[in-house]
Amino acid sequence: MNYEFPGALPNQNIILTKQCLIDEVNCVLIFAFFEGKLVLVRHCTRGWELPGGMRDEGESVTQAVVREMYEEAGGELESIERIGQYLIFEHSELAFVKNIYISKVSVLRELPRGYETNGVMLLDTIPKQDEMMNDPAFSPLMKDNVYLIVSEWIKDHPYTQS
Repeated sequence: MNYEFPGALPNQNIILTKQCLIDEVNCVLIFAFFEGKLVLVRHCTRGWELPGGMRDEGESVTQAVVREMYEEAGGELESIERIGQYLIFEHSELAFVKNIYISKVSVLRELPRGYETNGVMLLDTIPKQDEMMNDPAFSPLMKDNVYLIVSEWIKDHPYTQS
């Protein structure tokens, strides 16, 4: 089943699915859990959000997940599972192809310096989207239906248990 809805930013539309629609992925989004707690990172300008980002030239998608988790949260991953993909269209043009992963974090180290995040938060429960919608501390990127739908997909996943 595919979901279609407006993106968090103006002139964006999103297609979300559990399938892999496009093999050439340029971004990753990570629902990471450390001891059953959801890991959020504080982006320097956007606020609290899930770890993730752009895939580097010559990097595999799995390498991007591992690197982004370390750079943004100081996390080392024990396991990674792809759970979906979403396509972001801007002005009707495909701009981003993001694979969505759920991961189990084995170790959280000190946050590396020189990257785009400046804090890590561990949450006992996955926040409901309505808790974040009017809270400016959360990134606009957390306020579209991707987070809402994927939170339902993962609510009983073994990684969410402590």
